[in-house]
Amino acid sequence: MASATYNQEIAIIGAGISGMTIAHELAKKGYARITILEQEDRVGGKCHSIEYKSKTYEMGTLIGLPSYKHTQELMAEYGLTDKGPLLERGFFNQHGCKTSQIPLHQIEAFTEQFKRLPDVLRQYECLKEPGFLRLPEELCQPFADWCAAHDLTVIQQVYMHYFSTFGFGSVDEVPAAYVLKFLSFENLLSFIEITHMITWPQGANALIKRMADRIDDLRLTCSVQYMELGSDGRVRVDTNQGTFYFDHVIYTSSLYHARHLLSLSPAEQQLMEKVTYERFRVYAYRVEGIPELSGYIPDNMSSDRKGHMMAWYYRWTDEENTDLITVYVMENEEMTDQQMRETVEEELRKLGGTQIRLYMIKQWEHFPHVDSAALRAGFYDQLDQLQGKQHIYFAGEIMNFPTLENCIIYAKYLVNRFF
Repeated sequence: MASATYNQEIAIIGAGISGMTIAHELAKKGYARITILEQEDRVGGKCHSIEYKSKTYEMGTLIGLPSYKHTQELMAEYGLTDKGPLLERGFFNQHGCKTSQIPLHQIEAFTEQFKRLPDVLRQYECLKEPGFLRLPEELCQPFADWCAAHDLTVIQQVYMHYFSTFGFGSVDEVPAAYVLKFLSFENLLSFIEITHMITWPQGANALIKRMADRIDDLRLTCSVQYMELGSDGRVRVDTNQGTFYFDHVIYTSSLYHARHLLSLSPAEQQLMEKVTYERFRVYAYRVEGIPELSGYIPDNMSSDRKGHMMAWYYRWTDEENTDLITVYVMENEEMTDQQMRETVEEELRKLGGTQIRLYMIKQWEHFPHVDSAALRAGFYDQLDQLQGKQHIYFAGEIMNFPTLENCIIYAKYLVNRFF
């Protein structure tokens, strides 16, 4: 590759893990003129750690899994440890009483299905590749239908516990490709066996902050308004901070919102309009008396229980007592903010909570994805055809599932493929 290529100016839209990893990988290849444009006043995206009484708590990305090799490699390069607070967990019913993850009468069926699961999943080696290109038809159907087809209805409950809790929606509706991309057999096993999780003592966004320190041209509160390829072969980017020109632009933010920022054909516009989100809330509460562990409430994970607490995270219990917990809730559009808050607080009381005080709330447009019909129609194959068109490329959560590991994997893939 000629030195003139390395001298090209490249803009990255979005300073989350995808954007930062792309900048990191481009710099390793020798690209020196990299600009990151971020509309918020901080880096990190959904890695949103807060500090309370000198301890970090997570309002976005919660944990990493032992299988997150790419994440751990980056952490090691930037001098970060994964030895954060221990993570204990338990399961509770709607009434606040402790229960088992799998009802006793289903243990035998669970054991049989779990033994078969690796053989079933071997059919889908394509999910180990970055992205969702050329998906087989059976992975386009809702995950619950996929489970029924393979007689894995008890295993489906276990998948639901870890898929829905983190704000990824209902397994009755979300296509199987997304669920299985996130919860590979290795990842599912990490949850079931309660292995050591990555819990970031300095917060989940510590890695991104350190990566940002190496960026020479990082512009915060810089909102992109429009992008198009000019007659000179460079991409003009209009922002609230002025107009810039780049040889290439890599867009890692919301693909749904990108339809207003790009010069698109009607078909391309329709493609991006297919993207949908889950509306997800993380509450931070000061509370006394709640069980000192991370608790799951499976009864509240179905679509008809939106607005109820699905789980809570009690962090730092292995070091000292703390009164701050984070609570995870799928938004219910038929409930007011006050109603959702009252519902959560009543559920905290059922768990033994007292002295309940709201500390803060974070609302997310979470888990960008498309439905089964769009997957069958080849959404990702069509999106892939737009890569590099007008010198604009796409990365970010929707391309390979919104976990740190999957975003890092796709970011590396994109750089190696096109640069």
